[in-house]
Amino acid sequence: MELQTLTEPTALEATMKHLSRTSLPKVLQVQQGIIRATHDFMFKKGLTQLMPLMLSPITDPLNHGVVDASIGYADQRWSLTKSMIFHKQLALVNPELESLYIVSPNVRLEFSDRADTGRHLFEFTQVDFEFRGKDRFFVMEFMEELVNYIFARLNKEIPEILIELRGELMPQYEKWPVLRTEKLEAALGSDYEKLKSEEATEPFWLINHKREFYDKEDPSRRGTYLNYDVIWPEGFGEGLSGAEREHEHKQILKRMDEVGTSTDTFRHYLEVAKAGLLPKTAGAGFGVERMTRFICRLKDVDEVTVFSRKPCTAAIF
Repeated sequence: MELQTLTEPTALEATMKHLSRTSLPKVLQVQQGIIRATHDFMFKKGLTQLMPLMLSPITDPLNHGVVDASIGYADQRWSLTKSMIFHKQLALVNPELESLYIVSPNVRLEFSDRADTGRHLFEFTQVDFEFRGKDRFFVMEFMEELVNYIFARLNKEIPEILIELRGELMPQYEKWPVLRTEKLEAALGSDYEKLKSEEATEPFWLINHKREFYDKEDPSRRGTYLNYDVIWPEGFGEGLSGAEREHEHKQILKRMDEVGTSTDTFRHYLEVAKAGLLPKTAGAGFGVERMTRFICRLKDVDEVTVFSRKPCTAAIF
């Protein structure tokens, strides 16, 4: 049977070209090195690994719209996991668990406005981690240490690949700058994140975004949020998102009302909160493909994938 009878030749040609890139095995070795170093770091720090969930009645509502991805099963709707934000928090209800991490597949069916950002995939992998009783300062220091650990391991294990792909070995960063969203936006306008990332030469923290209801509002300064993003330098943009979590029932309801989140969808989660069982936690998650893109200095995060997952682009595999 000729290939033309299976699909459009141009679609197949594009897919085969994507699969056949000579740089792909080296990029995948960088990505493998990231995951291997992450597992070792988490083990040394005493975090417990959880297996990912791909289907759940609740998932991250996100702070931007995506195409709904859900199926009917057992007389209810099950969503494909956008992130395991709630499952991290709920797992720490167990008094014997103090910290955890997950290498979690995420499905976010982005609209066409995110097709050419160079940063978005509709299916990607995130390393999520969460700590009971910790605050944003602890998590930020943890992530800085993790990044330096990963980069040092890559320098040791695959130096020739790093030099070939990015032109140099990975640096070791000192304490990262911390910038406030509202101040940066006032100085640079609505494109503040992109512009600041392009001029930066080292990663920086961007704090205080008004996002979803689970990002904790500072009880001493209403309208200030205890969250944080890592922004990669050289124009590579956001690489991690995290926060201290809302865990008090009354405050969760207030925040849900502010952002328009359905209380019915999260009714069982709210029952746990009402019973006072949700622990105080803080955590974050970083995109594996985005970190790989930054390390390899790739134009588009889709260059990290074996099978293209660029938003709103038809795929044949």
